[in-house]
Amino acid sequence: MLITPEISTLMTLVLYAFAGVAGLVGMGLKNKTLRALAASVATCGFILQTVILAMGFHTQAAGGLSVGAYLQMLAWFLMLCGIGLWILVHQEIPLLFGSLLAVILFGISSRQLAMVVSVPQSLKAPFYALHVGALYISLALIAISCVAGIFFLYFDKRLKNKKPLPRLLSDIPALNILDTINSWATVVGFPLFTIGIVSGLFYAGPVYGSTMTGDPKEIISILIWVCFAWLFYQRVGQGWRGRKPARLMVAIFALSLFSIVVVNLFMNSHHAFVRI
Repeated sequence: MLITPEISTLMTLVLYAFAGVAGLVGMGLKNKTLRALAASVATCGFILQTVILAMGFHTQAAGGLSVGAYLQMLAWFLMLCGIGLWILVHQEIPLLFGSLLAVILFGISSRQLAMVVSVPQSLKAPFYALHVGALYISLALIAISCVAGIFFLYFDKRLKNKKPLPRLLSDIPALNILDTINSWATVVGFPLFTIGIVSGLFYAGPVYGSTMTGDPKEIISILIWVCFAWLFYQRVGQGWRGRKPARLMVAIFALSLFSIVVVNLFMNSHHAFVRI
């Protein structure tokens, strides 16, 4: 039986969706068995997607990979980071966060197969893998940490006001676990984001004639890097914990989302998506 990109996408989406929903139900019922099942199904979805990507089932459009394929690859990196954080903090919650975000990305990807990211020939091969890979891992960590940060801020406010947590969210890990997710995302994500930005600037010269071209993507990326660098310095050098790093990570994610959606779709940029 021939597995088409549409079928493989649906199979992966079903596994991630089941994992996300089962994880939420497991938290609401405080059922460790259901949460463990959700994590196992999410891992199976990740393995399936890995095989799909390795076999080249992702959609190849004329002129480059489709935006849908890039979104699905970002979902893969989300799951990779979710599994990594699951191992580090000994909690399923990062993987369940990753599953829910992956479902959203897969849902969006099905409508973005007619748009491509046009990549100059000179930027392909090993450089492109380094540039995109480093940025995707850092973006995945930022996204998962943003979700953890939102929960941290919500729970912290309710605890300060001495209000009980909603039943559905009563089994979310303690604040220190959510803060630890932010810490790992910062310590690992910032160096990778730096590698992605530096590699992009380094190769921009021979391709576009200048290292800095004033492209909107460059400007917003540098702004994100400055915010990330400040968070990294405060986390590692000053021992920041709690609300401040949570708020800053949410802001960094918001800037990253602006970069991906607004800059790539609506602004004149080297990274703009092109409809075919």
